[in-house]
Amino acid sequence: MEPLFKSLIIQIAPQPRQMPPPPLNQNDLQLIFSDVRRTYPYQSFAFTPDDRGAIFQNAPDDSVELRPAQLQILAKLDGPEPLMAATAERKVMTILKTASNRLQMEIFVQCAIQLVALAAVPGDKPDAKAFVSETLMRDVEQATVLGPDYFGGGIRFRSLKENNGGEDSISIEPFINDNAMLYLEHQKTRLAVTEPITLDRLSTWISDAFEFVSGPTMNLLTR
Repeated sequence: MEPLFKSLIIQIAPQPRQMPPPPLNQNDLQLIFSDVRRTYPYQSFAFTPDDRGAIFQNAPDDSVELRPAQLQILAKLDGPEPLMAATAERKVMTILKTASNRLQMEIFVQCAIQLVALAAVPGDKPDAKAFVSETLMRDVEQATVLGPDYFGGGIRFRSLKENNGGEDSISIEPFINDNAMLYLEHQKTRLAVTEPITLDRLSTWISDAFEFVSGPTMNLLTR
């Protein structure tokens, strides 16, 4: 069974040179947009309402937001031209490297990765609500104590990364729009506790996120 990847969100915070961080140079932001657009043709460019950053956008679920304290990319992975794991990672890293080089952001103090996917419920008669409640939560009665319309809404597994001040987690829920599918949300957070965060390390963590959902998470659902 293979997951159907839906979206990838990357948030990364640069090391501030002064507090509060000054607005980003508007000429630099326009040059970044021009450079990025040669490979990834975002349709619109706008400065943020406070004139401290900029937003590139194709749609609300496909955008780049550059601010003094945070760079964020929301990449749409499904649709007419779906992005596979390697292609999505390449897109995100190309944009971040282009922006960070132009803005002279080399060191980052924290980052967050969110990867969303859908997965088909195993079995001949797929029922996501029953699968989550009975197979994952191993419960058939607790939710009904709250009322006849309640059901087990999901389960979350966590892994604390004490050495680098972060956490990995995976949430599994019934997909409300299609009870034959499961909604998967994998998150990774990292803090620069013992050493700075670099874009090369971020690239590895993005690859790890895709591999975790495709590998261990699918193994859990089909065991």
